[in-house]
Amino acid sequence: MNEPSRRESVKASRAWHLWLIGSFAVLVFISLVVWTRRPPLPQANQPNSAGAKSFPLPTISESPFLNTKPDVAYVGSEACRTCHADHDAAFRHTGMGRSMADVDLTREPPDGEFEHPVSKRRYEVRRHDGQLWHRELLLVDDPAEVLLAEYPVKFVIGSGHHSLTYLVEVDGFLVESPLTWYMSRKAWGMSPGYDVAEHSGFERATGEGCLTCHASRAEALDKSLHRMHIFEAAIGCERCHGPGELHVEKHRERTAAADSQTELDRTIVNPSHLSRELSEAVCQQCHLRSTATILTRGRQISDFRPGLRLQEFRTDFWLDVPDKPMTVVGHVEQLHLSRCYQKSNKLTCLTCHAPHDVGGEQKSKPHQAICLSCHRPEHCREEVSQRRKLSPDNDCVQCHMPSSNTEIPHLAFTHHRIGVHQPVAKSSVAGPSPASRPGVLRPFLMESWPSELDQQRTFGLAYLEAANRESQPDLADQYRQRALDLLTNARTTGLRDPMLDAALARLHFELEIPGTQSLAESTLSQKGLDGQDRSNALFLLADSHFQAGRWKEAVATLQQLTRLRRHHVDWLLLAECEQRMEHPEAVQLALLTATRINPRLWRVHQALAERFAKAGEQQQADWHKRRAIP
Repeated sequence: MNEPSRRESVKASRAWHLWLIGSFAVLVFISLVVWTRRPPLPQANQPNSAGAKSFPLPTISESPFLNTKPDVAYVGSEACRTCHADHDAAFRHTGMGRSMADVDLTREPPDGEFEHPVSKRRYEVRRHDGQLWHRELLLVDDPAEVLLAEYPVKFVIGSGHHSLTYLVEVDGFLVESPLTWYMSRKAWGMSPGYDVAEHSGFERATGEGCLTCHASRAEALDKSLHRMHIFEAAIGCERCHGPGELHVEKHRERTAAADSQTELDRTIVNPSHLSRELSEAVCQQCHLRSTATILTRGRQISDFRPGLRLQEFRTDFWLDVPDKPMTVVGHVEQLHLSRCYQKSNKLTCLTCHAPHDVGGEQKSKPHQAICLSCHRPEHCREEVSQRRKLSPDNDCVQCHMPSSNTEIPHLAFTHHRIGVHQPVAKSSVAGPSPASRPGVLRPFLMESWPSELDQQRTFGLAYLEAANRESQPDLADQYRQRALDLLTNARTTGLRDPMLDAALARLHFELEIPGTQSLAESTLSQKGLDGQDRSNALFLLADSHFQAGRWKEAVATLQQLTRLRRHHVDWLLLAECEQRMEHPEAVQLALLTATRINPRLWRVHQALAERFAKAGEQQQADWHKRRAIP
């Protein structure tokens, strides 16, 4: 690669860096944070490093169930099968019981291939050497294939009722495949969020935030973002009943004389013995997902235990805007908006869903019988002939909880707002809301706050998350500014929290406000930092070193970062730093790694082709030249 002058190199690398960041597509549901420079907004008060105060962490309510304590160990579903074989066997046929699994070639969909003209790529699914392979190729008019990436698939996500999505492990990192099998079409297609020109290919990180609702137990290794250890793949017994250590110990030691069959066993949570609020919290840990979900200060994503109040571990926000479309996991909000729910003190998720029944439905207790326990048949306003046409089985759900379109292509789910629904055209539920004024974030279920500063922190983090989801730049900027004001005030008052500092560091970077480096360093100095915030802070610190010409410090920081996540931008910045220090071999290695992570870096391929051609390595030069097609 030709070595440009220092001035030209700095200018080119910055443009290159920003172009790459701008071209990377992100889904917030299972996303990596990618930054773009924006014009500065009015500057807020600078957060100071002094004046930090000690604020006690929010408390956790007491529970009569002993296994809600944080020191009770998980034992895995295998330990439960000895005594509960029938329940376990039935549960394994439900959607939750099949939420995630190792790939089994005998159960996977057939091999296939399809073209994706939007991204100029072709995809193949092939069985080979006892594994299922997903392949990505350039869509070119050439008999010789141009392979971009191919990986054996490790895990399958989903029960197969609606779709099957796949996970690949690359260099120890877990990533999502761009290919999904859709049951409605019996065909392979692009995974949700990938049906665009510039998608993330085999680079979308799959970490704790994604797996918490698909795997029974998964843990990030060494505080990484997506180097994962899967303790148990599919949702297991302990996700609803809590850690089983005490329960297993008790039943190993007890005798029939010592323990009555009718005694309430407080070593394990049975949701049927919980209040409506606590019973629903078990379901809400996965089925309540809205505009923003913010962890309580001092809590981790895995801290919640069945039998406790979900609001003490996280706050869920919905954005109050008109004509909000249904989301796949918006069932809880919809149910709570129903008059049936509001006028009843006993209607819960378990009224209609029995997790141990095949299919998750109470087959012995039809939906109609549940509805008619409160409503009289003659109250139905639909004419008998039309009712028979719409629902031959006279099932109330057919009309009052219809199947609705979602924001994910090819999928429809039962609408959980019980009521009178009018037919909605598909076009009216697709795409972002045309609102031109910002919505207002409202907390769901939260009744009171531990302190005013915790309220400011939580709302500030939520508005930043809302900005990440917003497709209209002007609204995103308004949410971002609101987040900046709230978080800056909380920190200036003395609150110290790694999530708060990480968010402020990002905001200062995005809005070009001084202080990014000190905030990133403060973030990294604190305990309780998760993989996402740690990765973000390291990247921002490395960028600060880069901007100041501290190449050696930037390289050291980036080397830490590349052990935590697999992202091409990190390696490109590393290549830029190595180029400043005139380390050509390190530059080449970093660029090759970047293109292996993201093979759609056309400009990088072109630069490598020129570099190899200059070195007389024509075969390597031709290989990269064939992939340097925009």
